[in-house]
Amino acid sequence: MRTLFLLSIGLLTCLALSAQQDAMFTRYMFNSMYLFNNPAYSGSHGYWTTNALYRTQWVRFDGAPQTIYLGAEGTIAGDRAGLGFSLFHDRIGLDRISDFSANYAYHIPTGDDGTFSIGIKAGAFFYRSLLSQAVVWDPLDPVYAGGDQKGIVPRAGLGFYYYTPDFFAGISAPTLVAIDKRSDFNLNLDRSGILRRHYYLYSGYVFRLDNGIDLKPSVLLKYQPQAPLQADLNMNIWFKDLFSCGFSYRTNDAVSVMVEIPLGKKLSVGYAFDNTISNLQQVSAGTHEIMLGYNFTDEVQWKDPRRF
Repeated sequence: MRTLFLLSIGLLTCLALSAQQDAMFTRYMFNSMYLFNNPAYSGSHGYWTTNALYRTQWVRFDGAPQTIYLGAEGTIAGDRAGLGFSLFHDRIGLDRISDFSANYAYHIPTGDDGTFSIGIKAGAFFYRSLLSQAVVWDPLDPVYAGGDQKGIVPRAGLGFYYYTPDFFAGISAPTLVAIDKRSDFNLNLDRSGILRRHYYLYSGYVFRLDNGIDLKPSVLLKYQPQAPLQADLNMNIWFKDLFSCGFSYRTNDAVSVMVEIPLGKKLSVGYAFDNTISNLQQVSAGTHEIMLGYNFTDEVQWKDPRRF
């Protein structure tokens, strides 16, 4: 089964790489946060779960990104098939970006206490650039003279995911194909357009210690051809199913701390703070994320032994 997973990695690696910079999350491992990057995650818990997130990045920096995310995933037709839905809206300077996607995943038991899943993602990318509000030196500059740019672009992606009770690994490309027929919207997956392909590779393992303490180190690699390779190195710690805390390092960008607390049997809330270590640290007061999760199951979320 691991050979099949490695072949899947090879398939995605051989495909051409691309999207306007995908939304960034510090708590990407927070249940359906995975959905945005990997459709194969859909249905992996065996029950329906939903999450909401608000992220305000680089506080005090004018025009800095602000992101709202909603996601849900669960199983259909038994435990073999999963569905997922994700919606996010980004505000970055003069740009307004929204994305709605639906995912389908098929889960294949491997016989070694693991499961391999293949997922596809289809949706639409909504983009608007408010160039009419830009303050420019030359109002006749042809870049701005045409007014606002906007477009709706259907797109599709692909992902693979392998998991056991203690281990997980996935690889995905949320935007492999995008179709645009509007002449006023610059789509170029390979070079200078609004959408560019991104690849994500991630993995992690849960170490179960004495006294009900679990450690989960994980790593996320993000590759986009026009940008340096970026890695997120993470460590999360669970304390007797009461709460979790953790820290993360994102190369050339930020160090982060995070916490998650259950509120009853089905509800949980989380918070993350990024301290910027790039050149933006002189004008930024950091980044805040607030997350809310709800599980549609009678089981307590924190009793889920997988921790992911």
